[in-house]
Amino acid sequence: MIKYAKVKDEQTKECIVGLGTDIEFYKSVGMTEQDVEQAYNGGWYLKGYAPVKPEPTLKEQLETKEREYQMIRWQREGILAPNSEYSAYVKAKAQELEDLAEQIRQQEE
Repeated sequence: MIKYAKVKDEQTKECIVGLGTDIEFYKSVGMTEQDVEQAYNGGWYLKGYAPVKPEPTLKEQLETKEREYQMIRWQREGILAPNSEYSAYVKAKAQELEDLAEQIRQQEE
């Protein structure tokens, strides 16, 4: 999108962007019309230079799914215990979380 902007970091191409309508002020501080885009972190960059959000780590994935399924480790252990009477669906969700947790534990060794 075209906005009044001024590059503040030549290496990353991060910009200061004028978001209002005071064009004369933007010009007076050295801003010019440039094609910019907003990054995932809220910063502004010349188009094509905005950093992309990194893939979540295994730990972040586990934490997200624990919140989504409302199932933390001690609950998983009970659900996955032998002769547990939980449904196959609940056991599958608990196993999915436990598989992620096991990958994290192996990385930490």
